[in-house]
Amino acid sequence: MSVLPGMEEYIGEEDQTARARSEEARALYEVQYGEEPWMEDYWELLGEGWPWRQVVYMVWASLPRSTREPRTQHELATEVLGLTSDRVIRTWRERNPALDVRVGTLTRSMLLKARSDILNALIESATSPNPRSHADRKMALEMTGDYVQRQVIEQAGLGTDLSAVGEDELAARANVPGYLPDGLPGSGGSDE
Repeated sequence: MSVLPGMEEYIGEEDQTARARSEEARALYEVQYGEEPWMEDYWELLGEGWPWRQVVYMVWASLPRSTREPRTQHELATEVLGLTSDRVIRTWRERNPALDVRVGTLTRSMLLKARSDILNALIESATSPNPRSHADRKMALEMTGDYVQRQVIEQAGLGTDLSAVGEDELAARANVPGYLPDGLPGSGGSDE
């Protein structure tokens, strides 16, 4: 935050020192971590108007514990953010619950960003003839609606003899997207 011309004398020396320490720590952080992939989140959060130190905390907290640098919240506060302790971070979290909510959305966004890589890995594994890929084949077929677990069929009230039940009805009862033939509850058919 810049100071209006002529107002410098009204800012205490302590405030100026704290501000200088903050700006120095921010510049060092941006140089040291500037090439990391999660810096996209850092810049996005800054653009949303969050203070830089809180942004660094949120990005750090959203990373898997095994990849966090530094390892502890105390080290983050004292070595990266230029704070005297991590008590300030606890205070931020107590006073602003939106901080933890935003950490949660950052964590989920990592999965969304990796979605295509995850699906490619699933496809690669599911199409492998290796017996160890059985679970991936099953999951892929469930995702496409080509496989419905027996437990789901039994919960749908269809019994165990499915020879007289049509494919559309099975799919509809198993809540497979795209299947709601006429006559089934919720289909808009004649039985409503």
